[in-house]
Amino acid sequence: MKLVHTILGKSDLKPNYFAISADSRNLISNAHNNRSCKEQYETVKFWDLATGDLVKTVDFRHDYVSVSAYEKWLLGTVYNADVILRLNLETDEFDLILDAAPYRLLEHKSNVTPLAASLYEPIVACGAQPGEIAVYNLLAEPISTDGYTTRLRAQEFSSEDSWSNSSVIISPDSNFLLSQTLNKGFHHLWDIRTGELIRKFSISSFGLAECLSISRANKLLACGSFSEKIRVWEVYTGETICSLDGDLPATMSIDGKLLAYCNCEMKIVVWDVENNQEFCTSHENSTKIERIALSPDRKWLASYNQEQNIEIWSVF
Repeated sequence: MKLVHTILGKSDLKPNYFAISADSRNLISNAHNNRSCKEQYETVKFWDLATGDLVKTVDFRHDYVSVSAYEKWLLGTVYNADVILRLNLETDEFDLILDAAPYRLLEHKSNVTPLAASLYEPIVACGAQPGEIAVYNLLAEPISTDGYTTRLRAQEFSSEDSWSNSSVIISPDSNFLLSQTLNKGFHHLWDIRTGELIRKFSISSFGLAECLSISRANKLLACGSFSEKIRVWEVYTGETICSLDGDLPATMSIDGKLLAYCNCEMKIVVWDVENNQEFCTSHENSTKIERIALSPDRKWLASYNQEQNIEIWSVF
């Protein structure tokens, strides 16, 4: 594991979006948001992983953000507004998807948020109202549109035992949605295509999931922190795949082969999940790591630390 680029920058806000593009070429984040606003993100930046260069900065005010369908759309939500902001990155067209987001958004220090978009498909999910999640197909025929505002037909998922906004994660194949209600502590696994609730299980037995992966054996895997361990488990059965001494942040490659997390020495560990052994480890960091992202092709890892530096690592 080799450090290839260090990107310096400052911001009043820590990033809550830190991801690598579907083609494994760019790091996309609201880090280094150095505009004047101290309470809201105003930009999203794209860095080239191979060169470390800033490719572009997109003006896009938001509280939560996600990128969908091979970076075609930038999607965001803002506090106290029930809309999803949508920017077409190919045409620069901007509109508001109405009645699509919660008036009050949850706050959480991990990577889970009330907004999630599919990397590869035109699908976005939002914890719409207490106990409800709405899923939208961004290419669907709108119910109404005036060029600036749009109403899309939602596929709704509701749970009678949830009284707070749900955080949401979409699986890499866009077939499954995992919602997590923080107040009563339940995971709900949904079939995105049919709206069927597949499984409900307690967060107290697993902890909050940070991401989902689909393994080579077609198993749906989740990773997160539980009882001071980093844990990977199979979502259908609850079977623990591996449990390791470490701490957040943590993430997996989309195929579930590699797990990245931090150990007690502030090193980034990349773990081979299939063979249950260490794959590689970074040098010791002088400051705490706060964000980690793995590229879909497993060749790149990006990290963000307390000093607000972004580091790009070559995994192979």
